[in-house]
Amino acid sequence: MSSVGDLRNFTLLGHGGSGKTSIVDAIAFHTKVTSRHGSVTDGSSISDTEPEEREKKQTLTSHLFHFPVDGKSLRFLDNPGHPDFIADAISSLRAVETAVFTVDAASGVTFNTRRLWGEAEKAGVGRVVLLTKPDAENISGDEVLQGIVESFGDKVVPITVPDGTGKDFTKVLKSLAGEGDNADTYRSTLHERVAEADDELMERYFEAGELSDEELHQSLPLAIAKGTVVPLLTVAAPTMVGVSEAVDFLAGYCPSPAQVEPQNAAAAANGEAAIRIEPDPSAAFCGFVFKIESDPFVGKMSFIRVLRGTLTADDGLTIARTGDHEKVGGLLIAQGKETENVESAGPGDLVAVAKVETLELSDTVTKDGQIVFLPPTVFPSPMVAVAVEPKSRGDEQKIGPSLEKLAAEDPTLSIHRQAEVSELVVEGLSSLHLDLVFSRLKRRYKVEVEQHVPRIPYRETCMAAAEGHHRHKKQSGGRGQFGEVYLRLKALDRGEGFNFVDKIAGGRIPRAFIPEVQKGIVNMMKEGPIAGCPMVDCEVELYDGKFHDVDSDQLSFQLAGGRAFLDAFEKAKPILLEPVMKLAIRVPSRFTGDITSNLANQRGRMTGMDADGDDQIINCVMPLKESRAYQTQLRSITAGEGSFTMEFSHYDPVPPNLQQEIRAAAKKAKE
Repeated sequence: MSSVGDLRNFTLLGHGGSGKTSIVDAIAFHTKVTSRHGSVTDGSSISDTEPEEREKKQTLTSHLFHFPVDGKSLRFLDNPGHPDFIADAISSLRAVETAVFTVDAASGVTFNTRRLWGEAEKAGVGRVVLLTKPDAENISGDEVLQGIVESFGDKVVPITVPDGTGKDFTKVLKSLAGEGDNADTYRSTLHERVAEADDELMERYFEAGELSDEELHQSLPLAIAKGTVVPLLTVAAPTMVGVSEAVDFLAGYCPSPAQVEPQNAAAAANGEAAIRIEPDPSAAFCGFVFKIESDPFVGKMSFIRVLRGTLTADDGLTIARTGDHEKVGGLLIAQGKETENVESAGPGDLVAVAKVETLELSDTVTKDGQIVFLPPTVFPSPMVAVAVEPKSRGDEQKIGPSLEKLAAEDPTLSIHRQAEVSELVVEGLSSLHLDLVFSRLKRRYKVEVEQHVPRIPYRETCMAAAEGHHRHKKQSGGRGQFGEVYLRLKALDRGEGFNFVDKIAGGRIPRAFIPEVQKGIVNMMKEGPIAGCPMVDCEVELYDGKFHDVDSDQLSFQLAGGRAFLDAFEKAKPILLEPVMKLAIRVPSRFTGDITSNLANQRGRMTGMDADGDDQIINCVMPLKESRAYQTQLRSITAGEGSFTMEFSHYDPVPPNLQQEIRAAAKKAKE
């Protein structure tokens, strides 16, 4: 176990294809962790270990690596760059002190990179920018730098810069050593930004006009942690140019777990986070689950960032969410797909425990009797849904548990059974995301699925008051059946459900049969007359009826009650209701007009708008029928740069023309 001061934890963030995995391969080769320089292109990368990753030549899940550098241990989380697999990138920010952003010199800062930058800012971690592919043709070094500064702010300070572009690029120049045309300007800016991190340092800077080398060396980690400085380094990973300089800087100047602001925890779930979790190895253990992996052979593997205290396998841990103590079979350090056992883990360590099935993503884990709660990570909500059923009848019992295991490691994946339409619905961030899920389902658990568009859980209600009556009478020799019911029906406000009022007087219906009338009504409400959907938001008043001393029984009054209710419902102007969702659509400002004008085509209605930097967040409501297909529309309009979150809002009446279509479709399906 390394001391807390010798640890450096990084997460690699950036758009797909910007070079994150190539950086990992280059550092592994530089630090002699591997004897061969791996490559994404030829499938030899140490990071892309999943079959789907090798096939698509892109990272689809985060991978953890550790590299020894000058007595320090550098840990890197290599994350997917595609926005459809953003969950691991967001979660990784809870495990590190520094986020390292890769920016392709040719394509510049992309929308997804800006989005992740915002997530890193919210997480309060330090940030470093790696300019990759500086040897690309037809780029201007000044324009690339200007684009980065415009996107990330003037806190970006070049530390190493390319000596040229395209074929003229041969090495990186060190600004701190006075190399390059603008070295003096960059160095002066660096001194000023570092001084901003500390009031006393700022005073000395004003007096002397610069910082000493010792002051710079000691204070730069603090400045990075506080975000007053964002170092910019240039790296060409395939040719190894700039790799050693970048590694030396990350090891020498980026903050350790002891040099960042401690996280805060609460004494109770949903309580105020006012307890500072200092990285003290002798204090009571506290950690946070930032990643879950599921494997049919190894089982569940939970990755924990140790924030305080020391974790050993003998001690085990307590899950704050449940209060339960769990034994730990061993502690593991991951190197990509490979793992090795360690005896203990202290503050700043990233370790895994296997086969603790009750652990969940974002769980706080602690020492027995010392429970605290860290805030959970917030993830994007699913945008696309499909209904699934197993291709093989033999997999009916396997499909649910297998999908739940995949959902345990991916918080942007939702699995639920839509009881109203009897479908198993899987929701994700995109069709591509769900394709990957079903590929893993087939590979890991040998379950293949059939997919179709989920049915909309429509409901039926009434708009007017009406009376209903039914006499149930059946005589077939011996004892018969008899029950007669009179009732009144009226509409309730949306969302009020069902209310039953007993107004029987004078024993017109025996007390024992009145619950049976209600039971018959509730059973009848399961399938309405318009499209066979549940009936809701109405009140029934039972006011009269008749019975027979011999022939009346429970079933007779159930049938009479249900059919009397249907009689009244059909007279009370029945309508169809559809679920309406609340959407928050995030797009670059330049697309605002296109999005707002397109909302009417989706039967959407804007409710407000907020600015977030260069992005606009358009709030609206939209029927579920349209919102389930809206992701395709949004990506088409914004060239893939738009995203949205979605949650249920309310039920609204379906327009008459659509109601007729739904009624006809339901009738045809029934026939």
